[in-house]
Amino acid sequence: MTILCSTAQRAKMTAKIIMEQFADKPAVEYIQGLYHASPDTILAKIRMAPQGDLMVVGHNPGMASFADLICETRPKHERFTVYPTTATLVAEVPIQSWEALQFRAAREVSFVVPRELKALA
Repeated sequence: MTILCSTAQRAKMTAKIIMEQFADKPAVEYIQGLYHASPDTILAKIRMAPQGDLMVVGHNPGMASFADLICETRPKHERFTVYPTTATLVAEVPIQSWEALQFRAAREVSFVVPRELKALA
């Protein structure tokens, strides 16, 4: 797994917490261009990512807009349109390479907001 992470301090802290949950630590790429990135910029950064599972840690409003554009259908979760801080979209894409990623190509696997995490623990 690779994590593409904004260089902002809060994003780095979030990535660190996430990495601690994995036995095999993910590789992390800190990318200044993810700070206040537009959906197009996020897509471009993902297209340059190495093969394998990928996580992006970034900022709103760009991440919320990207999540809305990447899914073929909008998740039905009541908080998706608000996309609160630390909301997480897990999606699958039927592609062989990140270079082939297009908007509307992903299928939502799950969408979770912070207050739901306690229930999952």
